[in-house]
Amino acid sequence: MNFLRRLPRAIAFLGRGAVVSIVRNAGLALLSAVLGLSLWLFVTDHQNPQETQAFSGSIPITFVNVPTDLAVANTSETTVRIRIEGPRNELKALNSEDFTATVNLGGFQKGQSSAAVDVTSSNGRVNVTEVTPSRVDVSLESLRTNVVNVRVVLVGSPQQGFAATGQQADPQQATITGPESLVALVDSVVAEVNLTGLRSDFTDSIALQPRDVRGGAISRVTVNPGRARVTALIKQQDFSQDFVVAPVISGQPAAGYNIGGIAIEPSVVSVTGPLSVLQSIDAVRGIQTSEISVTDARSDVQRTVELVLPSGARLQTGTPAIRVTVTIKPAHGEATFRVVPQVRNVASGLVSTQPDAVTITLAGDIPTLEALTPEAIVAFVDAAGRAAGLFPLPLQVTPPTGTTVVRSDPGEVGIALTQRPG
Repeated sequence: MNFLRRLPRAIAFLGRGAVVSIVRNAGLALLSAVLGLSLWLFVTDHQNPQETQAFSGSIPITFVNVPTDLAVANTSETTVRIRIEGPRNELKALNSEDFTATVNLGGFQKGQSSAAVDVTSSNGRVNVTEVTPSRVDVSLESLRTNVVNVRVVLVGSPQQGFAATGQQADPQQATITGPESLVALVDSVVAEVNLTGLRSDFTDSIALQPRDVRGGAISRVTVNPGRARVTALIKQQDFSQDFVVAPVISGQPAAGYNIGGIAIEPSVVSVTGPLSVLQSIDAVRGIQTSEISVTDARSDVQRTVELVLPSGARLQTGTPAIRVTVTIKPAHGEATFRVVPQVRNVASGLVSTQPDAVTITLAGDIPTLEALTPEAIVAFVDAAGRAAGLFPLPLQVTPPTGTTVVRSDPGEVGIALTQRPG
């Protein structure tokens, strides 16, 4: 507790001692500060010295205090170049936005005049030492206004398969203000809309650019309003392309029959629609028809069918009747029969033994072959001019109508001719 009561007096004593020490050594403290500052300045100047150099960029000129009834119509220069001075590190970091070049036209009269250019730096450690040119010629004309139309100019192309079908601007007129000679040149103000790659309607606020009658840009005039709300209408285009007609056949003909061919009339149709829809159609397969059934057919099938078009596509000439004829033909095959040959032209007084059955293979339409019986096949050997005895005779076959002989087994038949008894 005694320590706490004595603490304020100790702090006061130490404070008075510090003040007395500073007062008695003020000269020494000041000298130390001066030496420290000098050392800092020396080191800083050595590491980041002052330099003078030409600034690499150009500074745009701004005209200020232009009389209210006049406007700048022309000037000999629009930018100036400068030399600057300052610490090396500061100079390295500068750009054109760090400088302001102004020409004060306060009190100037209509006509041609010469005015000084003043350039200032936003960096307090950098000075402008030289301006080139230091003066510019300025032409002042009477201020004039005029109302012109807003014109929408479309540039670029929408995505393939799309096209611009119209455009509009709001407002449709704008006021031009500026020197009378330049305002007289302005024919319209243009809002340029870039359509490149678009596939839907475009709406945006576009800056208005004053143009002469040939489309050239006019500067030194102001446009009010400076922007217009512009809409460009984009519509998907229709294209046409020819495609083959691909009939869709279902089912199988009756047993023993095949599809022999398909005739289509017309075989090619012209389809119209958006490019993306046409590109979705397989150019090799073509446009398919509704289904045509040939189930169990034994004769030609003829149908009038519709085309199956993708959504968004249509036939260029309406809906023609697609006539499809499916040719039905009997299937071709082979069939084998066991037939007992006949013996013909046996001489009088002789008799022949009964030959064994032979195997005969015929080719033809399957329905015809299936309807045949062995009795319909004529197989025989000719014994004309033969006397009694044993003879191998060639087998002869007369096939039924619509068939041909493929082979017979055996090709020869042995017979025995003997005298008739009694």
